[in-house]
Amino acid sequence: MWLVPSILFLSCGREKSGWQGSIEIVDGVTIVKNPAEPILGEFTFDLEEDLVIGGRIDEDNYYFPRRISLSVDDQGNIFVLDTGNYRVQKYDSSGSHLLSIGRQGQGPGELRSPSYLSLDKKGNLWIFDSGARGIKVFAKDGQHLKSLKIMTFIQPQVFISQEGFIFGRKDEYRSPDGPKESILKIHPEDSEVETVAEFHGEQKSNQPWFAIHFYTTRLVMCPLNPDAFCYGHSSEYKIYVADGSGETIRIIEKQEEPTPITGSEKDMTVKEGIYAMIGLSRPPEDGKGVVFPPHRPYFSRMIADDRGRLYVSRHPSILDKDGPKEFDVFAEEGKYLYRIELPFFPASIKDGFLYEIREDEDTGEITIVRHKVLNWEGD
Repeated sequence: MWLVPSILFLSCGREKSGWQGSIEIVDGVTIVKNPAEPILGEFTFDLEEDLVIGGRIDEDNYYFPRRISLSVDDQGNIFVLDTGNYRVQKYDSSGSHLLSIGRQGQGPGELRSPSYLSLDKKGNLWIFDSGARGIKVFAKDGQHLKSLKIMTFIQPQVFISQEGFIFGRKDEYRSPDGPKESILKIHPEDSEVETVAEFHGEQKSNQPWFAIHFYTTRLVMCPLNPDAFCYGHSSEYKIYVADGSGETIRIIEKQEEPTPITGSEKDMTVKEGIYAMIGLSRPPEDGKGVVFPPHRPYFSRMIADDRGRLYVSRHPSILDKDGPKEFDVFAEEGKYLYRIELPFFPASIKDGFLYEIREDEDTGEITIVRHKVLNWEGD
């Protein structure tokens, strides 16, 4: 890990050297082109665990039997989507249980297959319910406000704009022009659907089957702030920032040399890194026919903190997939600030805390661990 004076951290005005990138406006879109090296170099978070929630099988309100999703509000309250118990658990900033929201069922305020949770600017809970093909909205006090139907299939992670639109990612593996991924804009009141952006990876339309694997390039999206979200396809280092109506307002680019995928990496992928197969029931022997991109994907996930800084998780080698996670961190306006390593991918970054969802490899028990960043400095 790396050491730099903490006074440099998060201070865009104290650059180690002048920024070597460029900014231009094309057709009303701001394009930020970053050099390969960050303004502030490399940095280390000084982390201290200060809260653990969960892992207590004898206490119903502190045990999560299956996958969870979480969000944190401006008061530090922690909302946990407990998918195994079809509810949201609300805890205060000290970890005390305050409220249970929702239950299993098909009626108003009930959940069939909840899979993702987010909070809007007012603190309302938006729960993506795959089983109900829609979203259930609750007030922060647990009152059910409304249910929205989504008439097209999208992945669970969504962005809810203040303009009332729902943005989500859709995978189409059997599209006539080849497998593709899209960002969709959904009008919940009349179920109208618009395509905001569309991307094609390395798979082709004439393949009888293909594998989704560790190195498959993919579309990634995340909320940036209450008024905007970002997305990008990992085949190129280009991140699009869109406003609440879906219009692109900024494009963030970064100079990056492509990393070749070695023979050892391909062998390990065929052996352990195939997640799904589309088409024939089984691939040719020895994984022949598994399609790899021309180089390693540039990133795998993204998350933003409460100040709009974007953390882009660089795609690792499959030979080191369980090692530390390396991130490129960008300022809200798009400048490449610094590079950092973390032992996990945060579920939330807010008010100087990192929230980790930790699963015990032996027992499968899930706990939430809050880490205080001791060298978190203000702007």
